[in-house]
Amino acid sequence: MRVLLASLTLLLAACGFQPMYAPGGGANAIGPVQITEIEGKAGHVLRTELTRILAVENDGSPPANLEITLTEQVTPLGLRVDESATRAELRLTANYILTPAQTGARVMRGSVFTIVNYDIPTAAFGEIAAQDDARERAAETMAQRFRAELALRIAQAREG
Repeated sequence: MRVLLASLTLLLAACGFQPMYAPGGGANAIGPVQITEIEGKAGHVLRTELTRILAVENDGSPPANLEITLTEQVTPLGLRVDESATRAELRLTANYILTPAQTGARVMRGSVFTIVNYDIPTAAFGEIAAQDDARERAAETMAQRFRAELALRIAQAREG
């Protein structure tokens, strides 16, 4: 089994295999990023999660600046007899501008979105609590997607 594993490792090394998001030599995929304030509760959760996730990328070099604008859309899905909603869909869209610290580097623009569904309880103020929970889940999921998006976009910029 070890011989097979060793031969596969040698085969991958011979074909020019390299990590998808990280540059050669073990450098950071993204580098340090400074995130500007984002409005709203979802913005606060997104910024906190992104700061936590991207903290490992801090290598002491000048940080890039990430500016994010969030938009939120709630769509009722299921309807009761009295035409009140039983479920809803929350769509969180983030448009971003990443300005690299190096002068002359290309500014990156893009958007990331996530969709979260939630039940609307019949209890008083239940919808508010359910929507807040959905908003937090959407922001946490979006932070993970942001990390992948930034790593991919920066890797593409390095190659081009």
